[in-house]
Amino acid sequence: MTEFKIRHAKVSDAANLIAHMKHVFTENPSFYGTAVEEFTLSVREEEEWIKNHHADGLILLAEIDEQLIGMMHFKPSSSRRFAHQGILGISVKESYAGLGIGTRLLTQLLDWAKKNPNLEKLTLEVFSNNERGIHLYKKLGFQEEGRLLRNAKLDDGTYVDDIIMCQFV
Repeated sequence: MTEFKIRHAKVSDAANLIAHMKHVFTENPSFYGTAVEEFTLSVREEEEWIKNHHADGLILLAEIDEQLIGMMHFKPSSSRRFAHQGILGISVKESYAGLGIGTRLLTQLLDWAKKNPNLEKLTLEVFSNNERGIHLYKKLGFQEEGRLLRNAKLDDGTYVDDIIMCQFV
């Protein structure tokens, strides 16, 4: 099995994070709400995004030989009435799928969230055509909370539902 490590993101990872997201948006365009050409963050903007997560959120990176192969981010809501919950995002490069990277990233998030007394709920959105992602989330205890029917129109003209999933911690 290929060995990978998980670590916290640093501000200096900004350029690599941008390149990673462009890569995954390109290789699996039907799984993401953002098209690669719409992802136009500058390195400075990405650095600010990372800094904003350091205060009360979490960004974890998966690497093999210092090459970024996956990432997960979570940020609690800044609104007082929703501060007990937040939304996560996760991505793994296709050539590294099936190695347990997504499982490790989410498991570390769940462990971190359980230690945070202010957090009660983790939420994510996943397109209904992302069967591998849905399987992972259900395996780790996430449940379907709702669906936005035909919420995304893909480049080929077909629609997918946006499934909202959550887990209480």
